[in-house]
Amino acid sequence: MPTRLHTSTALAPLCVVALALAADDGGIGALRARLGALTPTGAGVGVVQVEAPAQLGGKTDDFAPDLALADFSGKTVTMVNSPNSVSWHSTNVAQRLYGSAMSLAPGVTNAWINGLFNWLPDMLKIGTGQAPAALPNTSVRVMNHSWAATYGTGNESVDREAIRRLDFWMTRDGILAVYGENNGAGSVRRPMMGDCFNGISVGRLDLQHSAGVTGSASDTPGRMKPEIIAPGDFTSMATPLVSSAAVALAETLKGAEFTSLSNTQRAQLTKSALLGGADRTASWANNAAVSGSQRGIATMPLDAIRGSGELNVDRAHRIITGGRLNGATTAMAATNATPEGWGTVTLSANGKQYWRFRLYQEAPALDFTLVWPRGVTSGFNSYTFANMNVRLQRSLNGGADMIPLEGDAGLATFVSGNVSSASGVDNVETIHLTGLRPGEYTLEVSRVDSASGSVMAYASWIVDDMAFGLEGDVDANGTVDFGDVALTLLNFGSDDPASDMDVNGMIDFGDVALILLNFR
Repeated sequence: MPTRLHTSTALAPLCVVALALAADDGGIGALRARLGALTPTGAGVGVVQVEAPAQLGGKTDDFAPDLALADFSGKTVTMVNSPNSVSWHSTNVAQRLYGSAMSLAPGVTNAWINGLFNWLPDMLKIGTGQAPAALPNTSVRVMNHSWAATYGTGNESVDREAIRRLDFWMTRDGILAVYGENNGAGSVRRPMMGDCFNGISVGRLDLQHSAGVTGSASDTPGRMKPEIIAPGDFTSMATPLVSSAAVALAETLKGAEFTSLSNTQRAQLTKSALLGGADRTASWANNAAVSGSQRGIATMPLDAIRGSGELNVDRAHRIITGGRLNGATTAMAATNATPEGWGTVTLSANGKQYWRFRLYQEAPALDFTLVWPRGVTSGFNSYTFANMNVRLQRSLNGGADMIPLEGDAGLATFVSGNVSSASGVDNVETIHLTGLRPGEYTLEVSRVDSASGSVMAYASWIVDDMAFGLEGDVDANGTVDFGDVALTLLNFGSDDPASDMDVNGMIDFGDVALILLNFR
């Protein structure tokens, strides 16, 4: 078993670390403005913080937060390992993870701190042949790793074992691990723990982080990293911001409407919502072709540097509370989705399931995200991994007829983005569209591998509310009136989707009748 672990942490003096976060960082301002006193704070949710020494080559017990600070008043913070000494790095991570002033989850009252060099053998049980240890408390739902590491050249199998063990732990105990990328644009990626499948890898909003794909020595090489970006002077500080958002969502998922979900399902739903709710600015792109026969087709699900986009806990919360709508086994059985929501699909080899979106006005943006975990055997010597794709098509007659949108067929339907996401290695797929015209659309999730066994995937979506306006409001002026009748008559005999109220592919008297039925 190698004894030398090469780590990367945020190595800078405390004086240059920004200690205050703007109120709206990570979408918390919008969440608080929308929910007020009902804003989730992470109350009742426990966290684990795994800390590397603040100074490489220094004391290995340098991993404790300064619990004398007011930020930690009233909180029970358990130092799992001793001896330990106060670390500026651990203090700053803890403030953003569960501190009363800077965290998105200030209501957390119980946290457990592990020193990295104790955690690896004692908790992860690396190199022991034993399963990872039990969680310190059943309330723990999120585990933060503001460090990056590798056992080095020649020890790639040890790195793989560590990653497999953490993926196994996440699915066994229903936790979400969040881990940081290395600091510095163009810096070398460290496989531990960013190469995990089942958690979230974090980069910085200023894009000063390592990015790229998992290396050839990793399980399923070529997977895109990071998976999300967040504010922070270092990835060490961006990571707990994402973790605290996950904690806030974990509190929401304790609600009565989610009792049918296991802890593992809640953790993966949290991941789906955080990735699906991320802000995708005009600079975001997943390399979909913009012209020709391949227009709208993406084989890379994420932006090469920004991942799924910038953390927005408000959008993620809207997804989770938007309601559950599971995929249907046929396109015609799918029902219309709400503007925000989530669902699950359980697919065996070559299986398919469907969602439908009925838009009455143009959608400035539509985002659909699918994630699924890999399964690691208890011996950690093998794993199972499904391959899934997502595709959006225009549909007619309740899903009986489909119109592909790839290539020139989509020119008049959407302004930019992708209608197909088909990575062969990632366990996330993303549809991101801007300027999507009114009409009916069917989203297909397909499993394209032939491996045995079924896999549950977690879908999340968010569409601008304005696209779900009044049925019959063809001119999008907020009322259904004679102007809509006139515009529909002008389009009579065409297949204009804005006027096609009955979605049969032809503007006829049936559409006029539906407009009159909705007259107001």
